[in-house]
Amino acid sequence: MNNTVINEHCKMIRKCGPNISIEHLKTLFDVFVSEFKKINIPDTKTMLIKQIISLLISLPYRNKKLTEPELITHEFFLILRDSVIIDHLHRGQTEDNIKEELLPNISLIFMNLCYNINDTNITNIKHLLFHKPLIDELANCINDIGTYGKHLNDPSFLRSISFLLLAFNHFRRSQIITNEYSLITPIFSAIVQCLCSSYAIDMIKSLEKNFVQKLNGGQVLLLDTIPLYLHWYSDYRDPENFIKILRILLNEYTIWITSCHPDSFLHCSRKVGSMIRHLNYFLVRPMESDNLNILSDEFYHDYCKLIVHWSLILSSTLAHTSNKINAKFTTRIIVQNLYNFTLHINVLNFMKTIPNLIPMLLKITDVDHDEMQLNAYRCLGKIMTETDIRTIANPDKIVAVYIDYITNTIDDPKNAERFYSLLESLKSK
Repeated sequence: MNNTVINEHCKMIRKCGPNISIEHLKTLFDVFVSEFKKINIPDTKTMLIKQIISLLISLPYRNKKLTEPELITHEFFLILRDSVIIDHLHRGQTEDNIKEELLPNISLIFMNLCYNINDTNITNIKHLLFHKPLIDELANCINDIGTYGKHLNDPSFLRSISFLLLAFNHFRRSQIITNEYSLITPIFSAIVQCLCSSYAIDMIKSLEKNFVQKLNGGQVLLLDTIPLYLHWYSDYRDPENFIKILRILLNEYTIWITSCHPDSFLHCSRKVGSMIRHLNYFLVRPMESDNLNILSDEFYHDYCKLIVHWSLILSSTLAHTSNKINAKFTTRIIVQNLYNFTLHINVLNFMKTIPNLIPMLLKITDVDHDEMQLNAYRCLGKIMTETDIRTIANPDKIVAVYIDYITNTIDDPKNAERFYSLLESLKSK
């Protein structure tokens, strides 16, 4: 197709790059919609869309211009949603390379739009995403994966589903009201069914026995994106859904983690690290803290095996700190994982028996990283006894750990008295 008007606008926008004005983009969208409505041949429409998308995909993903009111409400985005995303999801796989790239690229653009949600544009972005036909088609595709293994050999299609799920994930929980949660329930139900399928188990079994591997599309979707989505989805009123998934996946996950050599974690790839972080959070603390006792007994043995191996991984990582950038990345994951386990009382008691865990966590409190220090102190405040805390040489660390210790034993009325007594004793040091 050779549409001169569209070509000229595209050239101008490429010339301006990320500095293109909202007015120029709106003009391009106006022209696109006008030309699109004149065309009756599907393949010609597809080429026109591809021409525009190749331009927009080159804009920086954090560029907020596309979410300005005059653009995000433009009919252009409705055409992309209805004529490409919904239509392609409905039809599933295609052998047409042009169409194959359209769906992931447009899904990526929608994900990036949601990255820039703010109080001004949230209603308009919701109008675009919280659309029943879109939600139903996305849920159907996830159901097809869990029921028939459909699309698992189509990495382009799997990326598209991941991008769309991540688009919803950019909404903060406080921004979603009850009827909107009800609207996206089909996605949640499809995901539960998918994670309870043999295909999810196969994805874990297909992982290599190391932390350095490259993940395929199915592994990324089922073991990284979907657990992240479930963590975001705050409908925890029925813990049985999550327990059902744990009964199916946790043991296989434990077998995989404990089969990987601790030394390889220092060279963990970013995507594998992301997968582990999201899986561990989901498998260890998928519910509100009041319900965690439901998991503590049933999954105690798997949790203990994981803690032992994470302690070995932490020891290995601390012993090889020459690679400071990777060490900080991997240590952050380890300490977050360890803190998640402390939320289970009986598992916490097991953690207290692990040799060298306290000294290793104390080392992490010296790392210049707020999140790691916080999680290390939170772990220490749960693991250490008051006698342990008083043996620490550094007064600042004593105070930090003791504060967490008091927080974790808040029901003890003597805490305040003991804390002030400790502060007085520190003055002499």
